Amino acid sequence: MAIGIPGISTVFHRAKKAVYAAEGLAIDVATVSTGIWGVLRSGVVVQNTGLWGKVMLWGGIAKYGFTCGRQVWYAAYAEPNRTAIIDDMGEITYGELRDDAQALARVFQSKGIGKKGRVGVMARNSRVIPMVLAAKGYSGASIYLLNVASSPHQLQELIREHHLDAVFVDEEFGEHLPADWSECEVFIAHAEDLQNPQGANPQWKSFQQLIDTAPSKKEEKLPFRPHQGSIVIMSSGTSGTPKGVRHREPVLPVPMISIIPRIGWKANLTVQQTASLFHSWGWANVNILVAHRSTMIFRRKFDPVQAMEDLQNYKCQAIITSPIFIKEQLKVAQEGNYDVQPLEFIVSSGNVMHEDLVTGLVEEFGPVVRNFYGSTENSVATIADANEMVNNPATVGKPVAGVRLRILDENGKSLGPHQPGRIYCRGIMSMRNYTNDRDKMVEQRGLLEVGDRGYLDEEGYLYVLGRADDMIIVGGENVYPRSVEEVLFSMPGIRDLYAKGVDDDDTFQRIKLWVVRDDSPEGEALTEESIQQWVRENLLEPAVPRDVVFMDRLPRNPTGKVMPRELPVG
Repeated sequence: MAIGIPGISTVFHRAKKAVYAAEGLAIDVATVSTGIWGVLRSGVVVQNTGLWGKVMLWGGIAKYGFTCGRQVWYAAYAEPNRTAIIDDMGEITYGELRDDAQALARVFQSKGIGKKGRVGVMARNSRVIPMVLAAKGYSGASIYLLNVASSPHQLQELIREHHLDAVFVDEEFGEHLPADWSECEVFIAHAEDLQNPQGANPQWKSFQQLIDTAPSKKEEKLPFRPHQGSIVIMSSGTSGTPKGVRHREPVLPVPMISIIPRIGWKANLTVQQTASLFHSWGWANVNILVAHRSTMIFRRKFDPVQAMEDLQNYKCQAIITSPIFIKEQLKVAQEGNYDVQPLEFIVSSGNVMHEDLVTGLVEEFGPVVRNFYGSTENSVATIADANEMVNNPATVGKPVAGVRLRILDENGKSLGPHQPGRIYCRGIMSMRNYTNDRDKMVEQRGLLEVGDRGYLDEEGYLYVLGRADDMIIVGGENVYPRSVEEVLFSMPGIRDLYAKGVDDDDTFQRIKLWVVRDDSPEGEALTEESIQQWVRENLLEPAVPRDVVFMDRLPRNPTGKVMPRELPVG
C-alpha cells in the first residue's frame, strides 16, 4: 500500500505554521515572566494567607486552570460573604455563586453533559451567564454563548448545527422553541418567577429549579480535574447564519497580564457592566471581574437613567460598556445631577468611539476613559489608556502585551507607518477555528485578519479607518448588508433590492434599504413595516432596516452593480 508523501508546498506551509506557533509561544512565555508582577499587584491573589492560602491558590489552578470556575472557587474561598452580583433577580455572594455553579455542574453531569457536553445560553445580562461559565469549569462542558437578537429560526438552526445537548433561554425567548422541541433539553434562564417559569412547555425548568433539585455531592461527584471544553461565541456572517468562533480556556494568565495594567484593575471594585455578556468582551470581563472579587452590577435591558442611578446608589468605581450605551448614559449624566465621585475608569469596546464622544466623557467624568479594541475572533488587540485617550482620542492604543499586530496590504506585505491597510493580529486568546467548515479563517504571516482597515503611526499607535468589507456595526452588533438582501430575496413581491450601511446619530450605523416592487398583488401589498417584520423574523434585530425607499428601478452599471451614489437619499 502506497503511503502518500506531502508535496514541497505542503511541507513548507507546515514549517511556516510551526515557526509562527513557536514565535507565539515565546512571546506568551516572555509576557508572563515580565508582566506577572503587575497582575499580582492588582490584588488577584490574596496576600498574607499563609501556607493554606498558597495551597488553595495553586491547587485551584491545578484543578481548574484559569477558567471562570477557578476564579469563582478562589473568590469564594477568600471572601465568601462578599456580594458577587447585583442583578434584576437580587443579590448573590461569592459563596452562593460557587455553590450554585457547582450544583448546576452536578446537574449537567447527571444528565450526561460532561466533558463532551454542549450547552447553549441565550440570555441577557444577569447572573446566569457567569454561573453557567463557572459550572463549565467544574464539569468540563463546552459553552455556546448565543446572541439574544437571534430569531426563532436562527436559534433552532444553531441548536441543530452545533448538536447542543441543552440550551438556557430567558423567559422572553421561551416561545422561540416549540413546546414539543425534542432536539435538546430546554431550561429557562431569567424568569419573573423562577419557581414558575413561563415557556412554550410548562415542563421546562428554570436554572434555579435545577439548582434546588440538584444531586448532592455524594450522589454526583464532580471530576477532580475536569477536561475543559471550548467557549464558542457567535459572530455574524455574510450568509445570515452566525459563525461559531471557538476559543479555548487560557492555559497561561496572558489575557490578565495584557489587560489589567492597561485598564487599572484593582481588587474589590464595584463595577457596572452594560456591555453584553454573550460577546467575547463580556466573557473576558467576567473572568477579570471575578478574579478581582468585584461586585458586578448587571441589568437585563439597558436604561440610561437606571444606569446613572445604579452608578450613584452603589458607588460604582468602574463602567464596562460599549459606545452605544455610554453615549446614552452620557446624555443623562449631562442633563442630571449625579454623584459619581468614586468612578475610576470607563472602558469601552465594540465600535470605535468617536472623538467627540471621548471628549464629552472626559469633560463629564474626568480623565477616566479607556478604549478596548479587538474582535470576536481575536479578542483583545489594543488598549488606549486614560492619558492616551485625553491626548489623542482618535487612537485605539497600542497592541497589548502578548499580541502581535501588523498592517498588511492585499498581498500580505507589511506596511510602514501611516500606510493604510488591513489589520492582522494574533494573541493567546485568538480563536482556534470556526465551528463550521463553510467559514474559513483569513490568515497571513501567522496572523488573523480583524476585518478592519487602519494604520500604525511611528510610535506604534493604531488608528482604525473602518471595515475592510461591507460589514457594519449596529448598536454593538455586526451586520452584513448582504445578509439582509439574501433574506429578502425570498420575500414575495420584491423584484430587486439593495441594502447599504449608513451613518446614524443614535446607533452609529444602520441598514438602509432600496426596494423595487414586482408587478403582483404581493408587490402592491409591500410596505416598509412588512419588510421590517420579515427581516426581524429571520435575522438579528439590529439588521432590521430603519428606512425603506421604494423605487421603480435600481441604478446599475453595465456590469450589473448598483451605483450607490445615484440612489435617492429619501
